[in-house]
Amino acid sequence: MGCRVTITIDANDPVLSKAAARAAFVELDRLEAILSDWKSTSALSEWNDSRELRANTPREMSTLLTRALEVARASDGRFDPTVAPVVALWRESQATGALPSRTTLEEARARVGFEMVRVERDVDARDVIVRDREDIRLDFGGIGKGYGAICALEILRAEGCPRAMVAIAGDLAIGEPPRGEPGWKVDIETATEPLRIIVSKCAVSTSGDTEQWIEIDGVRYAHIIDPRTGLGARRAARATVIGPLDASVDALGTALSLCNTDAEVNSVLQSFSGFGARLERDETSPSSVTLHGSWSSRIK
Repeated sequence: MGCRVTITIDANDPVLSKAAARAAFVELDRLEAILSDWKSTSALSEWNDSRELRANTPREMSTLLTRALEVARASDGRFDPTVAPVVALWRESQATGALPSRTTLEEARARVGFEMVRVERDVDARDVIVRDREDIRLDFGGIGKGYGAICALEILRAEGCPRAMVAIAGDLAIGEPPRGEPGWKVDIETATEPLRIIVSKCAVSTSGDTEQWIEIDGVRYAHIIDPRTGLGARRAARATVIGPLDASVDALGTALSLCNTDAEVNSVLQSFSGFGARLERDETSPSSVTLHGSWSSRIK
């Protein structure tokens, strides 16, 4: 998945723990083989390249796309799983240090729009992904890591290790608390000093431009693509989302980091009961930190 994966387990039996961790990593390898756009042989890449308007896909793809579209609709496209064409351009810009031409960018943006893709059922009750244009391409980069962490945690639980935590970059899937503790201690990076929260049986995702960004012609752009412009976001907030063990938490982190006002954040979260968020927009002002939804009630 292009980043470090850490699995932490609280258990008495080291043999059981190691076996469970190995099983979880096997699951992550399996999901990467389905969902990665970096692998030309993945199910996602094969679907992107097939140009078929209707195609049966692995269950994981249709499940993840369904979640992604829910966040896309709620956020008015701030998160968009069809962003792949502009992601490809932005990767090139990151490598060359130059923005794409206006013509090239507009051509790519014309192929971005979550309204142009959907999940349907065929006559055999199998999931079918449908696109309105043959050149629509999907990108699960903003939701796949969170989904993978949750699936890995489910494997750990099935293998007899429910007291565990899976961390994939800024996405955490957190199981039952360690023995004798109210929850897992998680440090969240802020503009001043790390914020420690104690949580259990939930997902946590952090997005923003703190660690990954690029400067082009004197302008700082985040690694987070704004689907509305096709470029890296210029003013991405640092957003941390806490919610149930659902991949929507990952996607919401991206969507909320692109919200300009608290009203926009609250509007998005209205569609996701039990989710909470912490946003930090101005690194120089403590008053820029705002809490939304069930943030406080999710912390021990």
